Amino acid sequence: MPPFFPRCPLSLFLRKSWDKMAESFFPDFGLLWYLEELKKEEFWKFKELLKQEPLKFELKPIPWTELKKASRDSLSELLNKHYPGKLAWEVTLSLFLQVSRRDLWAKAQEEMRTTLNPYRKHMREKFRFIWEKETCLQVPEDFYKESTKYEHEQLSAVYREADTAGRPSPVVVLQGPEGIGKTTLLKRVMLEWAEGHLWRDRFLFLFFLSGREMSSVTETSLAELISRDWPASAEPIEDVLSQPEKVLFVLDGIEELKLDLELQADVCSDWRQRRPVQVVLRSLLRRAVLPEASLLIALGRMRVKNDYFSCQPERLIFLSGFSEHETKLYFSHYFREKSKSLRAFSFVRERIPLLLLCQSPFVCWLVCTCLKCQLEKGEDLQMDSESITSLYASFLMSVFKSGSENCAPKQNRARLKGLCALAAEGMWTHTFLFCPEDLRRSGVSEADALVWVDVRLLQRSGGCFSFIHTCIQEFCAAMFYLFQRPKDGPHPAIGSLAQLVAAAVNDVQTYWSWVGIFLFALSTKKITTVLETSLGFPLSKELRQEITQCLKTLSRFDPDQAVVSFQALFNCLFETQEEEFVAQVMNVFEDVSVYIGSRDELTMAAFCLKHCQNLQVFRLCIENIFSDASEPISSKIQALLLWRDLCSLFKTNKNFQMLDLDNCQFDEASLAILCKTLAQPACKLQKFVCNFASNLINGLDFFKAVLHSPHLKYLNLSGTGLSHPDVRRLCETLRHPMCSIEKLMLGKCDITDQACRDIASVLVHNKKLKLLSLVQNPVKNEGVMALCDALKDPRCALEMLLLTQCSLTSAACGSISQALLYNRSLTLLDLGSNFLQDAGVTSLCASLKHPDCPLRELWLEGCGLTSACCGDISAALTSNERLQTLKLGNNGLRDAGVRRLCAALRHPSCKLANLGLGICELTSACCEDLASALTVCKSLRGLDLNLINLNYGGALVLREALTHPECDLQTLGLHTSKLSEDIKMLLTEVEERKPHLTISPSLWVEDMSRVRGTAV
Repeated sequence: MPPFFPRCPLSLFLRKSWDKMAESFFPDFGLLWYLEELKKEEFWKFKELLKQEPLKFELKPIPWTELKKASRDSLSELLNKHYPGKLAWEVTLSLFLQVSRRDLWAKAQEEMRTTLNPYRKHMREKFRFIWEKETCLQVPEDFYKESTKYEHEQLSAVYREADTAGRPSPVVVLQGPEGIGKTTLLKRVMLEWAEGHLWRDRFLFLFFLSGREMSSVTETSLAELISRDWPASAEPIEDVLSQPEKVLFVLDGIEELKLDLELQADVCSDWRQRRPVQVVLRSLLRRAVLPEASLLIALGRMRVKNDYFSCQPERLIFLSGFSEHETKLYFSHYFREKSKSLRAFSFVRERIPLLLLCQSPFVCWLVCTCLKCQLEKGEDLQMDSESITSLYASFLMSVFKSGSENCAPKQNRARLKGLCALAAEGMWTHTFLFCPEDLRRSGVSEADALVWVDVRLLQRSGGCFSFIHTCIQEFCAAMFYLFQRPKDGPHPAIGSLAQLVAAAVNDVQTYWSWVGIFLFALSTKKITTVLETSLGFPLSKELRQEITQCLKTLSRFDPDQAVVSFQALFNCLFETQEEEFVAQVMNVFEDVSVYIGSRDELTMAAFCLKHCQNLQVFRLCIENIFSDASEPISSKIQALLLWRDLCSLFKTNKNFQMLDLDNCQFDEASLAILCKTLAQPACKLQKFVCNFASNLINGLDFFKAVLHSPHLKYLNLSGTGLSHPDVRRLCETLRHPMCSIEKLMLGKCDITDQACRDIASVLVHNKKLKLLSLVQNPVKNEGVMALCDALKDPRCALEMLLLTQCSLTSAACGSISQALLYNRSLTLLDLGSNFLQDAGVTSLCASLKHPDCPLRELWLEGCGLTSACCGDISAALTSNERLQTLKLGNNGLRDAGVRRLCAALRHPSCKLANLGLGICELTSACCEDLASALTVCKSLRGLDLNLINLNYGGALVLREALTHPECDLQTLGLHTSKLSEDIKMLLTEVEERKPHLTISPSLWVEDMSRVRGTAV
């Protein structure tokens, strides 16, 4: 056994392969390189030791006369001559340790393990074949290396820097649009690693995971995913993953898996565990499994959001595609003949939109292929580059003519329909490599397939076929729907047009994104007419009407269900460039939500939204548009013009009601455009929500917008930090007679007790203001005292005051109690999540008992209460017939406290309608008291008992009460998932016998969040 193997599980596997692979390994291992790394004195000592060292291996020493005068080069030859193959290395590595060069010993050992890796050899063969046989852009090696030099330098540097700096394993993201070369680059990276030219000393293993291939996998483990290309048994996988810091996962096309990457989403930490493929991939991205491994990920339309990975990417590398010079070089490589190359490139160079599209390497190939067909036929060069779809249509027409010149139109239609059916079935079944049976099922004969191979629509892989590029399959899949006739029955493996439209606009990151974009554009009269003229047979004229009808159906869904991603819809509509069609589609929507994170997205949104004439609710998150200070002034002006176009819809829509801006980033100019638009008399805005705005009120424009919007009744600034001067300016606006605000939500706005004095003045002078939310602000007791002074003023008309989590204590309750004796308008008071304790509630109850107390709702969740205060609460319930809702959840009331409350519920003077007792440390011992209250109290309609420790006996008692004829309860809050199956059966029986009774764990939660301003 060679002495330089490390003692690790992987070495056991490598030892088995030693004798078998050594002979082919050692001649290429570079012994001279290692000798050249020795310093002068180390080299001399090495030769001295070499006089005796071979004897340990029962080898004859090299004569000293030869050793003494040997250079590094000649010594390498002597070693290989006297100790051929692995023997030279056994001696050499032993001497490295004796001359204190353990680093060389370790490096050689690592390289040995790498070279003996059969997986690397398999990857070299696999990706060399892919590079030479399955790549569209067959270009010289030097051209590819030069055109991707920058990206390769970045990739080499980022992992090397992280390794030397001892930082955590990095996440590197390649980003760029489809066709820009991300997949090609990743496959080239795999090849260069396998051939030893990249990350030779950094990674032992690279695993290529394709979202397209994994999309057909349902359940798997990470070990199974990487075992698919493992040439031996699965056993060594455990050894590999025992050193995750030496592993790089290369992920391509993960957008197609629709991963839910929210923090609360399910993950697993065991790479052996079989889970849904989405869970396995999410766990890898979230670093829940093998956190020491490195990641290299390609992303197209999916943006890198802050919460996408468990940490921000170490490096974000944008692929920019070909420069004009590289495009010209590519043309010369493609056409070979200089005259044709110059003519074709001149044609493209004269058409700037087409030249820009050629930045994409795949589009560049597509354009060259199309122009080559025309040149070979002696035709005038022509290509429609108005949109990417028209470009693909031009390509299809050119290559189709080349393969169907001698066929009748009817035969041509059948052949092309068969190809498009193959593409569509492949998309719906996640199939990208088609066997002969697949072709026959779609009506593609072997002769037809060979024709498609000749014109570069298909490529052959063994006995199977695939489309030359995914984009071509997506385009042909969309084309399939142009061949559909009303009399055609449904295809068993191909989804209907309605299903495709729903999939395409459901999420911008879906697998169907480009198929949807192509479909919308193919429905336009212009492209359909051009295709019909060129192909020689008619196509469907009903596509546009069918698409519009599908979208009308989708628009009827509840907006909260998010069945339409407007960003995806805008992508599709913008591609058509037909304003009439865009208006026809957009006018079916009244509620629109969109994220804008790039200039392109802003362009598309502005184009589509200006045609949305029935808009009522608009929800927007916009960032990264106005924040770049280094951007050229011309680009800034362009962005502001687009923003102005988008904002114009706020004044052109007569039914416009609500604008919801969430985490938006504005500069002074963009904010001025927004506010001036909202202040226009034509703007009918009623609700304005602006959560977590960074600089919303840095100027007077915002306040003018609030003041000059007579229809604006609701203003929500939750999460927007407000300084004391900011609050003062806001209050000046609110006190103005022209201000119409009735509901003001200032949750989590950093409002202090000092600012409360200004807010109190608003309560006195503004009789329109009915609701004030100050939740999650450091109001403290001092701030509440100022507010209470205002509540005592007879001019105060406030009806709802929300003070959840405002750092209040029991000392504040005295001021509140006094205010309740004077106030006649306040009907709802929220004091939840404040440490009021029993003493504070006792003070409140002194006023609650008064028959003139105006409160109808009192929220006291999480206030540190015990059963000791329940006597005072019970007295208030029997004295005050106005109080209808009392929420006491998340307090330690226990069974003793509930017993006192139930006594009050049974009192004829109690008119309580809703009682919250969730998370109050209750057990089945209180069920008898609850049951008696439910059958006696005629006013109670809602009862929250979430997380009660309920046994079967207690459940039986409740069932009898709930099904009693005298029980009028309508909603019961109960988390049934945590109860036993027997109890669940009892509750199911209750719902069957009392159909008007709803049992739900989320009783009042949504209503409370809406009122508090944490939701609209």
